[in-house]
Amino acid sequence: MKEVRQLWNSTWSVLCAGMLLLLVVGCDSSSSIEDFIGVKKTVAYDPSKPVTISDFTPHEGAQGQKLILFGDNFGNDTSLVRVSIGGKPAPLISVENKELYCFVPDKAFSGEIEVTVGDSARGTQTAKAENVFNYQRKMVVGTLCGYRNERDDQGWHDGPFETCSGFRGDGCLNFDPLNHNHLYCVYDGGVGIQLIDLKKRNVSTVISTTAFGTNRLRSIDFTLDGQYMVISTDRDNMGNRSPSVWIMKRNPQGVFDNSCDLQLLAAYKQCNGASIHPVNGELYFNSFERGQVFRLDMDAYFNTLNHGGVWKPAYDDHKGIDDAIQELFTIQDTYWEFKIFIHPSGKYAYIVVVNQHYILRTDYNEQTKRFAPAYVVAGLDRSRGWNDGVGTTARMHKPYQGCFVKNPDYVKENRSDQYDFYFCDMENHAIRKLTPDGLLTTYAGRGEEGHAQDGSDSGKEDGELRKKARFQYPGGIAYDEQTNTFYILDGGNREIRTISMEK
Repeated sequence: MKEVRQLWNSTWSVLCAGMLLLLVVGCDSSSSIEDFIGVKKTVAYDPSKPVTISDFTPHEGAQGQKLILFGDNFGNDTSLVRVSIGGKPAPLISVENKELYCFVPDKAFSGEIEVTVGDSARGTQTAKAENVFNYQRKMVVGTLCGYRNERDDQGWHDGPFETCSGFRGDGCLNFDPLNHNHLYCVYDGGVGIQLIDLKKRNVSTVISTTAFGTNRLRSIDFTLDGQYMVISTDRDNMGNRSPSVWIMKRNPQGVFDNSCDLQLLAAYKQCNGASIHPVNGELYFNSFERGQVFRLDMDAYFNTLNHGGVWKPAYDDHKGIDDAIQELFTIQDTYWEFKIFIHPSGKYAYIVVVNQHYILRTDYNEQTKRFAPAYVVAGLDRSRGWNDGVGTTARMHKPYQGCFVKNPDYVKENRSDQYDFYFCDMENHAIRKLTPDGLLTTYAGRGEEGHAQDGSDSGKEDGELRKKARFQYPGGIAYDEQTNTFYILDGGNREIRTISMEK
């Protein structure tokens, strides 16, 4: 009797489910049993019917954006479907007859969407969307010039971008303030000072390293009128003073080359960087010895020359002109390299402590005309690593040259500080960004695709900033506001790289 009851209950359950299913399907002619029980319908491409595109979403985006196309007769076989956006093949994800999923390809500038379905056996059909996709260009990494062969013995060769080579090791970049097509590069070891002519697409060594004796070239800047180039140098002079800062005037033709008069401006122990104040023209430079930061009154230098005097900086412990130079303060690290980068407003400066992996800020006092003792804004001394974060939670590994770049969003918000600070994080093989609020993020490099393939953070891939692009020991960085382009000295790859809007 128990077995009969169980059989009846099971039979009744099946009958009820069947009646319910028929009732639901009968109430909606567009439904099916497959729809009801959750089985996905797939419909094959029908060559006798037209392929159509009715809409797509989203209607705008950049490379890598996922796009859904709506229409009819796409079929269910991805091998029969090809999608193009702006004339570029779009990677296909899946197709379900009335819906098609793909990714937006790079450089799909014109935005026309086309879907082609079929093969040679059944013929093909192509449908075009009525509206175009609004492709949004974005910043990407590229290569301007230089190369590294398998043996790394390509050497240093001036000439056209297509054949020039060099760009080896640490160095710094800076634009000629009177000609934004002239980008200068100084090397800590190497040929000297090179001119990268962006208009003529040519590289030339304009000042030989022999002009500075055995000194290492560490930074390059220009006076406010653009008539003088200022170069810092570094050399251990056996406990005595050594050449710290040099100055040279443009020649009568208006260019900087070996014919320019090179003069010693300041001499202390092992200078790693010198910067001109962007508002009042004062010179700030450092000394490796005790972590000193110095101020040099450039008016005193020019007044001396204009009155027929001779500028003789103290050198090798001999007396000279020292009253125009004041020691302002010292940083906490002695015998470690650091560089000074002054904000365009002149109100503060960042001190990048290269070998100890952190960044300080020093604020400018308008009354005393001096920078005040510095405090940490990013990273932690003697704690190298790679971590985006705020203040001392962030980590770097040999930060090097940096530059300030105006942020248009800050301008719209009418912020008091409208500049971010971009710098090369050499041994992290990345370009980092520090906001005025103290947030440090990774802007470009360490491409995730390449990292997944070979387990390395370095490389030489161009492309999307964080997904694909990689660098190898980038050191120098300069920014051209007119073209919205970064230039990077990628010392490990022996190249000049760019970060610019894709074109």
